[in-house]
Amino acid sequence: MLVVGLDTSESPGGVALLDETGLAAERALPEGLRHAEHLLSTLDALLDACGRTREEIGRLCVNLGPGSFTGLRIGLSAAKGMAQARKAELVGVDGTLAYRERAGDEPRVCVILASRRDLVYARWFSGAHPRTDTVMLRDAELATKLRLDRRPLCLVGSAAQRVASQIGGEGGAFLGPEQALAPSALAVARMGAGLRAARLHEIEPIYVEPILA
Repeated sequence: MLVVGLDTSESPGGVALLDETGLAAERALPEGLRHAEHLLSTLDALLDACGRTREEIGRLCVNLGPGSFTGLRIGLSAAKGMAQARKAELVGVDGTLAYRERAGDEPRVCVILASRRDLVYARWFSGAHPRTDTVMLRDAELATKLRLDRRPLCLVGSAAQRVASQIGGEGGAFLGPEQALAPSALAVARMGAGLRAARLHEIEPIYVEPILA
């Protein structure tokens, strides 16, 4: 079965293809939050490059967020439209879980995703299991929390390097592998390939509202 991964939660976004024969291909969308203009054409270009067609798509996996409000709606709308047209399975993937998966066997992980201005989304994990909900914090507030945590803590996600630079080597935080520091549609496809498919109306974006003074 040909699995498609879509990630429009951040910039850059991307599309990916995965199947049981060993195909694992990924292509980034053009820089900037212009996903509506480029998502489907980039997917078609990747399908063509791999000698595949839309008719072969059996499952669509889409990053549900957190992330850009507009980007999430674009990705989910496109995924729902293609799933309905192709009668393909649809799977929504929590973006924090996709990042956590790429941290490997680290026992303690914090996923940090870029938001707007000086804000980030953060979620802590013990092993593979979430220890907190996803919260929105200012960079400086999160950096302070991490400085006070003296135990080893692996930082992954698109804003991990940004926040790590503010910690200044204090505490036990360290950066995870390079492949876990940027969005990946292929990671979304791989995680979604093993999840239960859902009905179209069951899948909605994951929005995290800030509670700021």
